[in-house]
Amino acid sequence: MIKRLIYSSLIMAVLCLMMVSCASSTSYSKELEAEENLIKAWIKRNHITILNEFPEDSLFKENEMYHFSEGIYFQMLDTGRGEPMQEGDIIVLRYKSSTLDENPIEESYMTTEDRNYPNEIIYGSLTNSCKGWNDAFSLMKRDSSMARIIVPSKLGFNDAVVIPFWYELHIRVLPK
Repeated sequence: MIKRLIYSSLIMAVLCLMMVSCASSTSYSKELEAEENLIKAWIKRNHITILNEFPEDSLFKENEMYHFSEGIYFQMLDTGRGEPMQEGDIIVLRYKSSTLDENPIEESYMTTEDRNYPNEIIYGSLTNSCKGWNDAFSLMKRDSSMARIIVPSKLGFNDAVVIPFWYELHIRVLPK
């Protein structure tokens, strides 16, 4: 009798955990759907055209972006000079960031007034970077390259929070 009671209690506990788990995954899928809708609304509000093909010359018009499937939205502002990035390069980065909602939270790290020093990031490392930034860096050149990107949460800094971000990145690579 006691064994049946323990066994029944154990089954009930497992069923409860499964129900909570299913409710969480449904909630997460709704959060991902809301994130996608937020990105689409921002694109519409800002009159952005999403290109079907990445420009061969990497030159974009003012309101054009390219969306990599399951990844970042990208717009090159200045192709910069030099060779493409190499794993381990130290990138000096200035940037602006913003949430995509109608009342965005904005940050700027573009000038020494905003921040005393630029961020230094090791290309390929996620220590003080994110997958979305590294994806953008791979498209940029070593000196004075500038781009705007939208980074979905799954490629951002904290994948536990479903919030996409817009960034304007200005980079150069330190000489070796």
